[in-house]
Amino acid sequence: VRPHRVILVLLLFVAASCGDDAATTASPTTTAAPTTAAPTTTTVDPTTTQAAAVPSSTASPPTSDLVPSAGDEYIALGSSIASGFGISVQATPCGRSDRNYPTLVAAKFGLELTDVSCGASRIPNVVDTAQGDFPPQIEALSPLTKLITVTVGGNDIGLNGKALACSDPQTICDEPDDLEANIAALRPQLTAMVGTLRASAPDAAIVLVTYPREFPEDNCPELSLDDEELEMLRSMAEELEAAFMDVAANTGVLLVD
Repeated sequence: VRPHRVILVLLLFVAASCGDDAATTASPTTTAAPTTAAPTTTTVDPTTTQAAAVPSSTASPPTSDLVPSAGDEYIALGSSIASGFGISVQATPCGRSDRNYPTLVAAKFGLELTDVSCGASRIPNVVDTAQGDFPPQIEALSPLTKLITVTVGGNDIGLNGKALACSDPQTICDEPDDLEANIAALRPQLTAMVGTLRASAPDAAIVLVTYPREFPEDNCPELSLDDEELEMLRSMAEELEAAFMDVAANTGVLLVD
C-alpha cells in the first residue's frame, strides 16, 4: 500500500450535520475572543487519540510522491464539514470540534496541525476574503507546509442553508434562483483555489475532501422534507461532489470521497 493512499483512507468524515455552516461571521481556530485570536497550532501525539471508523474512499492519482512525516506542518482549510460543526467537543465560535477529521488525521500521523477551517466559509474565505475579523484561511500556509486538506463549496451553491430551511416542516422550499450560475462557477473557483494553494505551499500534498452524502435516496419522516425537496437537495449535493471529482482529476490533486 502506497503511503499517500494510507493518508487518504484515514481522512475521516466524522461530521454529523453541517447546519447552515454556522454563523456568517464565525472565526478560524481560536480559544480566545474573536477580535484577538489566532489559529491554533497543535502537535498531536498519535498514541493518545483514538481513531474512529473509516468509510471507503476514492483517490485520484497523486502527481508526486510527497508524503508527510511525523512533525510535518499540516493545514486544514474549509467550512463546517472540515471544522466538525455539531460534534463534541466544540472549541471555537467556528463550530470546530476536537474530533473533526483534521484532528484525527494529525493524530494518526503525528503532524503539526493548524486548523483554520470554519463554519460558513466559502471558497473566497479560503483564498482571498476575510471572514469576519479573521484573514483568509490561506494565510496559514507556508513554504514548510506538507499537507493541506480542504472541504469547501457547499455554501457557495447554497446547499447547507437550503437544507436547513427545507427541514422546517412549516416551509416549502424551491431551488435557489442563482443555483445554475453558482454551479457553473464552482469548478473554475475550485480550480483557481487549487492553483493558489500550490503557489503558497509548493511542497504540500493537497487533498480535496468531499462532502458526506447527507441526503438518502429514500425519504423518511425524520428529515421533515417532502419528496421534491429531498430530490432537490440530493441533486445539489451530487453537483457539488461531481465538481470535486472533476477538479481533482483535472488538477492532479488527491481526492477523498
